[in-house]
Amino acid sequence: MPISNHATHYCTLHTASRRLAFSQVGDVNSPHVLLCLPGLLETRTTFDPVLNMAQGVPGVRLIALDHCGRGDSDPLPGDAGYTMSVYLQDIVQFLRQEVMHPGQPMPRIEVLGTSMGGILAMYLASDPANGIEGLFFNDIGLNLSWMSIYGLSDYLKQAGRMPNPQELVAQLGVHLGVVLAVQSPSHFDLPYRKDWKGMKFGHLLKHFHGPLRLIYGSESGVCLSEQVLEMQRKHPRCTVFEVLGAKHPAPFNEAVCQFVLRDLQVVSQASVHASTRARDQTHGFWPWLKRRYLGAKAK
Repeated sequence: MPISNHATHYCTLHTASRRLAFSQVGDVNSPHVLLCLPGLLETRTTFDPVLNMAQGVPGVRLIALDHCGRGDSDPLPGDAGYTMSVYLQDIVQFLRQEVMHPGQPMPRIEVLGTSMGGILAMYLASDPANGIEGLFFNDIGLNLSWMSIYGLSDYLKQAGRMPNPQELVAQLGVHLGVVLAVQSPSHFDLPYRKDWKGMKFGHLLKHFHGPLRLIYGSESGVCLSEQVLEMQRKHPRCTVFEVLGAKHPAPFNEAVCQFVLRDLQVVSQASVHASTRARDQTHGFWPWLKRRYLGAKAK
């Protein structure tokens, strides 16, 4: 079972009375938060390289989350009922409890999602109430072809064969109910569009105007060249980072981690400058004179 080299924290969901486990680095009161969401049968340990490199980066809090039934998060009652809508509801509740603090300034929230985590990130960003302002996708595009879905299991094969469920439980650190659930068509129960090619999610970002970044493996069977081109066509400002020789999903090697953190810092610095400009527009001599003059006229 993968073990994180970061301390395990727990969030007990008010709506479900079960715990989600997470790792974090950075000040809990940081004005900039990056929430990392694992893929289908991954745990938060996959983001350890990013968290390791992020230690000491000022102004940014990184959080890596275990979905229910994975890693150190509690399983669902009866170890059954694992679906995309459950994960999405869990993440929304987690944000409300651990990131959005009543009475405090709202932090800038961005999401880094691997594969399934990237799809969940799109659903999160589609609702303005979740406050998502930036997205990183690891090897997932705006659609998922039917052939790619059938091939998702390939990256789990060992010596040319698929391990049995019990082997996956021991190797990946997930509950048996999760392994069984992800093989069922009912696992993906969120609304989506489809055509003869596959599942389509691009409409979820129709009104999203924050920065988009796509990380993909050059040998990926999931994020194909057509998905990369579609992302660039529909979102011309999207930053693309290719990991040569990588299959699905792209590994968080040093270059990928640097790409993520460098882009985070650029956005974070821009946010600081924007808030400084906004403060300067309401403070200082000329704003004071304007308020004083207009105030005197109003009397």
